[in-house]
Amino acid sequence: MRNKTDNAIILAAGYSSRFVPLCFNMPKGLLPVKGETLIERQIRQIKEVGVDKIYVITGAYAEKFNFLVEKHGVELIYNKDYATKNNFASIYAAREVLKNSIITSSDLFFPNNIFQNGSEHAYYASVFVEGKTNQRSLTLDADDKIISTHYSGENTWITFGGQAYFTEEISQKLISYMEPVYDNPEFANKYWVDFQDEHLAELPMYIKRLNLGDIVEFNSLDALQEFDTEFEAKSISPVMEYLCNKLNAQERDLKYFEPIKEGNLAIGCTFIYNNKKYEYFSENNILKGYSI
Repeated sequence: MRNKTDNAIILAAGYSSRFVPLCFNMPKGLLPVKGETLIERQIRQIKEVGVDKIYVITGAYAEKFNFLVEKHGVELIYNKDYATKNNFASIYAAREVLKNSIITSSDLFFPNNIFQNGSEHAYYASVFVEGKTNQRSLTLDADDKIISTHYSGENTWITFGGQAYFTEEISQKLISYMEPVYDNPEFANKYWVDFQDEHLAELPMYIKRLNLGDIVEFNSLDALQEFDTEFEAKSISPVMEYLCNKLNAQERDLKYFEPIKEGNLAIGCTFIYNNKKYEYFSENNILKGYSI
């Protein structure tokens, strides 16, 4: 029997620390891509399939999502443990509303609307990758039910982009596994999929087959600029504007940004400009250059 979707839950609590230098003042989900912020595009697409109840789980930069309440009628849920626990804490923060629920991450771009209102089974969005991968790879039965998972594989289906659908039964069971260990420091770095991996026999999950390109995930500024040739980082990032002015450079000449992290937080970044490596530290606006 096909379950009707009760709501959608968009995860938006993280630091987006890999996405330097834009993450110093903006969460990744609010980046404007192809003329629309990533999270607002998802909200629109979810509503297009008839799901009007939408929750956004916030944490870092929580106040920047406040405008969504009046503009789009969503509800915000604050994940108070966003800085000390991994993303299972965002699922746990939504435990009172987690039912037959669409789950998605705010920083994804869906060229076409992949959401659906209801499903017979709980599922993960999944794509087939050729060659070797270190992503969460799947062993499936003949009905596309997940039998086992592993973080290496070859010519395999992988769960992709954090987009999923939970039935109410799956939601209740998942929370029941999280609740007893939530405050145990040994579990602080768990992803929500880790709990499912440990209880796959009790949490029957299937895959929804998608094609590569149905979900776009940007792991770096370079990747986003390649995808959206009109994207202008300077217009939304004071740090990028500062770096360009300091170096008298065009933003697309600054390449290969990598975070300098302290714990889960990016405190600076490295990048390459004119065959020279630079280090930038956000707290004091310190910029240093090195020959390479």
